[in-house]
Amino acid sequence: MKVSVPRDNLAYGLSVVGRAVSTRSTNPILRNVLLATDEGLLRLSATDMELAITCWVEPESIAEEGATTVEARLFTNLVNTLPNDIIHLHYDEAHEVLIVETSNSHNELRCLPADDFPPLTVADDAPAVTMPAALWREVVQQVAFAAAEDDARPTLMGVSVQVQDGHMEFAATDGYRLSVRRIDLEAAPGVDWKVVVPARALNELARIAAKTAGDVRFSVLPERQQAVFRTDHAEVVSQLIAGQFPDYQRIIPQGYNTRVIVARDAFLAACRRAEVFASEGNNIVKLVIQAGDDAPGVMEVSGAADEKGSSATRLTAVVEGDDITIAFNVKFLREALEVVPTPDVALELIAPENPGVLRPVGRDDFLHLIMPVKI
Repeated sequence: MKVSVPRDNLAYGLSVVGRAVSTRSTNPILRNVLLATDEGLLRLSATDMELAITCWVEPESIAEEGATTVEARLFTNLVNTLPNDIIHLHYDEAHEVLIVETSNSHNELRCLPADDFPPLTVADDAPAVTMPAALWREVVQQVAFAAAEDDARPTLMGVSVQVQDGHMEFAATDGYRLSVRRIDLEAAPGVDWKVVVPARALNELARIAAKTAGDVRFSVLPERQQAVFRTDHAEVVSQLIAGQFPDYQRIIPQGYNTRVIVARDAFLAACRRAEVFASEGNNIVKLVIQAGDDAPGVMEVSGAADEKGSSATRLTAVVEGDDITIAFNVKFLREALEVVPTPDVALELIAPENPGVLRPVGRDDFLHLIMPVKI
């Protein structure tokens, strides 16, 4: 293999695939990145056997086809030290080294054979759902953060993805909060999927989608228990999570006794101020909501820490229904408000011991449920 590639292109590709490199495996090939010529492009791939990421980068030229693998961390660190120039890559098969040269440097990295690298999934002919990359990124940002981060209940570390009758519904929960986003597809793909995709895989997709102007194709391969996401320059393949995702629809309240409509940015700013103090104490933000009768309603947002201080912000709000005082984990409330996509947000409440539901005003495709905290 002899390839010449701009340094920035190579560095970007390594930054994409590097997040799939195994850091725990005793198998050395899983600590490597695969470099291979592929129809005029340079293909970089990495996998830890649960997640695989491939990125295609534009070379300046390909003088000789071929493939090899090198240690990802070492190669990435080397490339990041090289000047913004053309990098010449030459795999010396006889000595099993990758020669990395620029105009004034010569470097050699030990290689492992490309044939030892795990085979990668091909899903070109599989049925797919296609959506704009920007929409995928928005959906992931609104849902994946609510997934559990520990493996006590592995299913909750994933995002439920259902595709049926021209609709997609995404849901994630850690047992204390729930995020749900619904999408109407422009073209029904004729599939019926109900799978759990690791939140980690979707977060990697969101990062890649940020650099993609086109569409993302999503396929499910039931026989391999894999989800495949393909953009114009990258591919993410993830093992699905086995197990039954909770029936989250049954915990979503069907009504409310109090509904508050407030400016999202003002509510978010008040929560951030309260969090300054709450994070030093019990991480609780308290909401005191009062209807205004003939005047505008008021919602007071407060947080405090013993011997540290406190913050209280009064917000003008439209309040429908009963007065109520309720408390939430301030981090959960702040993270939910950060992904509300509209200028105004509605908070629907039943009682201090019942979950609250946040909804964007003017849209019915997203909701976030948060369990309350006793005070």
